[in-house]
Amino acid sequence: MGNKSSKKQITPKTMEELRSHIDVEFTSKEIQDWYKDFRKDLRHGETELNKTAFIKVYNSLFSGDASEFAEQVFRTFDRDGNHSVDFKEFILGLCLSGSENAEKKLKWAFNMYDIDQNGYITKEEMTHIFKAICKMTGKIPQEFKSPEDMAEKIFKMLDKNSDSVISQQEFIEGADKVQILVDLLSCDPDS
Repeated sequence: MGNKSSKKQITPKTMEELRSHIDVEFTSKEIQDWYKDFRKDLRHGETELNKTAFIKVYNSLFSGDASEFAEQVFRTFDRDGNHSVDFKEFILGLCLSGSENAEKKLKWAFNMYDIDQNGYITKEEMTHIFKAICKMTGKIPQEFKSPEDMAEKIFKMLDKNSDSVISQQEFIEGADKVQILVDLLSCDPDS
């Protein structure tokens, strides 16, 4: 069968790629720990998570239904568009979504909201993400009545040129004034 312990460790070559080429913000130990957790969610012989497995992992983390939100996260993690997430994509996605670098995190957040990937966020896309987050967390931030109300109010604040879409520039500039955009993607609507 082979040495099972070798499959629980990242090869030195892969570790070096993650540490230097992908700009990973985790320590080597953290990467090894993430790798062990990642491998637990794979079926025997697989090296990548398909969308179904990815959604299952997300659903195990939340008491609400995380399926719709997890689909959007999966889309942003699947960098090569092959309908699966390998470990490198997984770590890169974690680094971008949780980055301390505001610009990196906001660009990732913009891609999350831009569901059709056309370079703009529509009110419908924003509403879809807000509904998915509220469904997953079971909460709506107290200053809003509903996900639709959140989208309506936040969209108005961000759409500076009133063209009914939000560009990446409008999103990044507005996120400083509307911190809840990024807080919601962190699944912490009470921030």
